[in-house]
Amino acid sequence: MSKKIVIILIIGTALFLNACKKSTDVFVPDAGQINAADTIWSNSLAATAPVYTLQNTLLLQTVKDSIEVNANVALLTTSNGVQLTFPPLCCVGSNGQLITGKVYVEILLIKKKGDMVLMNKPTISNGNVLVSGGEIFITLKKDGKELQLAPNVKIYIRYADASTNQQMKLFIGDESNPAQFNWIPNTTLSDTIGIGPQTYEIATSHLRWINCDYFYDTAGITRSTVSAHLPAHYTNANTTTFLVFKDFRSVLGMYADVPEKRFISGKVPNGKAAVVVAISKQGNDYFLGKETITTGINVTTGNNQRVSLSPVKTSLADIKLFLSTL
Repeated sequence: MSKKIVIILIIGTALFLNACKKSTDVFVPDAGQINAADTIWSNSLAATAPVYTLQNTLLLQTVKDSIEVNANVALLTTSNGVQLTFPPLCCVGSNGQLITGKVYVEILLIKKKGDMVLMNKPTISNGNVLVSGGEIFITLKKDGKELQLAPNVKIYIRYADASTNQQMKLFIGDESNPAQFNWIPNTTLSDTIGIGPQTYEIATSHLRWINCDYFYDTAGITRSTVSAHLPAHYTNANTTTFLVFKDFRSVLGMYADVPEKRFISGKVPNGKAAVVVAISKQGNDYFLGKETITTGINVTTGNNQRVSLSPVKTSLADIKLFLSTL
């Protein structure tokens, strides 16, 4: 009898240990047990903050090609359908010297709202909502150094869009504040934008970020802010948050309100279908929170709409897959 008891105890112990092992294989640490330092919000983030690693990880790859810069016009059609025309001798180096020979071109055309999230390029101009006809990034390089356009030189950009809008104007990307990208209305009078039934044609003296946009008309429309509230360990040091409109091509950054420990948008028109998206990097893991809303519903004191998010651990591939549906 005692041998049977011993055998039963051995089997029971083995089953218990095996069950513990299986639980350990799927165990996810309680987020509430994360170090208290991970719950701190800051007005000045260190360059090593996980949110910057996250943003760099999400970046799309530019299309790379090259042109010969000489006395002839250089033409380039990229794999993403952008047609570029470069005038003769169009480039200068940092000290103004004329550049000739092979020059490397990097270009990115963004028309999807999910890609605007990936690139952290929301459609905002000085706090006002823009509707985008396409965001374009162009750089010219030689020997690894970024070039400028020569004085009085314009490049010509042509690309297709399924539905163009005659209200479109040209905006230039202001990258002076790494924490909050902004689009500035173009003030170079000689820059132009031609609008066809399904094409935009831009003549510009600017490189890097260029955007076709128009201001969303909020005349007579009640507006409110939207704030995202997350568990304590989701902070501006490890999380980036956006408000993505469903029915038009607009993406707003939601930025840290440090005293209130929340992410908040600028004023947006009420009654619009949108998705609040939060992406976070904690340790080696990624987390995604999302909530579909109608703006302006159940606003609180200060005309703010509070949205609670509960992110879940999600692979980077699945995060990108979700963003592609926006």
